[in-house]
Amino acid sequence: MRAILVTAFEPFGGETVNASWEATKRIDGWRCGDAVATAWMLPCVYGACVAELVAAFERLEPGVVLMTGQAARRGMVSVERFARRGASATRQDNRGAVLNAGEGPDLLEATVPPGLVARAIRGAGVAARVSTDAGDYVCNHLYYGALRRLAGPPASAAAIFIHLPATPGQSPPRASARRLAPDEAARALRAGIEAMLR
Repeated sequence: MRAILVTAFEPFGGETVNASWEATKRIDGWRCGDAVATAWMLPCVYGACVAELVAAFERLEPGVVLMTGQAARRGMVSVERFARRGASATRQDNRGAVLNAGEGPDLLEATVPPGLVARAIRGAGVAARVSTDAGDYVCNHLYYGALRRLAGPPASAAAIFIHLPATPGQSPPRASARRLAPDEAARALRAGIEAMLR
């Protein structure tokens, strides 16, 4: 069986739920042809999240890596085109640290076409768009670190990051009024993975 690695984050900012994990855990063990998905929760911590993703990648040797995170201010699924090195993350992570940007290219790009993934998600009945801003928090940090690790030549896996809106049961500050139920979000992730496998 080919492996699909799907990551999500633990709750952060005093919340008890993270929309990305609520969706991702629903597709753990899901099979698509000869590929099977493994859900992996990452700490909302700079550095540690990248190290854990790398460890999971080395253990599973997946052909597809789909990273997910929560973006409560957004009202639809956002498929991220870029990760930025210079993102100035001033918010503390779950261990109280802030990010110091390291070395590397200013921008790294998804290894699969974001438009293809977004179209597949819309085809599954879930609103989605391509985004060019993965934020300035742990999500962008993970995405940048993962793309650097997976960079070729040749690229060792199809990799992309998807931001999900908050769930209906959450109440994070300044959240969009538009929410996405975990089952719908899981349907979006499955559609995105199917597009990545093609």
